[in-house]
Amino acid sequence: MKVVLLLLLLAIALPGHAAMYKWVDAQGRVQYSDSPPPADAKKAEERKIVPNTIQTTGAPFAVQDAAKRNPVTVWISDCGELCTKARDFLARRGVPHAVRNPSRQDEQQAWKQASGGDNSIPLLVIGASRKLKGFDEAEWSSALEAAGYPRTAPALKPQAIPGTDAPAPKPTQAGPAAVPVPDERK
Repeated sequence: MKVVLLLLLLAIALPGHAAMYKWVDAQGRVQYSDSPPPADAKKAEERKIVPNTIQTTGAPFAVQDAAKRNPVTVWISDCGELCTKARDFLARRGVPHAVRNPSRQDEQQAWKQASGGDNSIPLLVIGASRKLKGFDEAEWSSALEAAGYPRTAPALKPQAIPGTDAPAPKPTQAGPAAVPVPDERK
């Protein structure tokens, strides 16, 4: 019973909202108070005080920072299970990335530059210089950690592989088995 009474008194004592008042008094001095200003106050202002909040939507800071310093791009096509595993791995790991398709006509020049003439996919590009051919989860994890991506982050929705007739994707941030990409020059 004493606890309930204490809680009731505490609830009554707390204000419904907090406010600060600023005004100029009769002597021309600026006053600040949590009580409303007198009726003869000049330039009276009321400011509501709201609790501080931290934005928690979006990717964690560590992921945003890593994506800014070392954007990730994955080059994949409809190469089957290997490309699907690569795409799903990045989504599950929470790594923001751009998905690009080397089979697209408008991507050929960028693909040649990214792949260095090797037609192996999937190709993971981290930052400006790190490139991993094929998909090896352990190797990709190690490279992503070295680039500053945390081991765990909120999962992302897997991105679709751009079709050969779809418009070029806009980057969001951008081994072992390898699957050759057909050479379109033939």
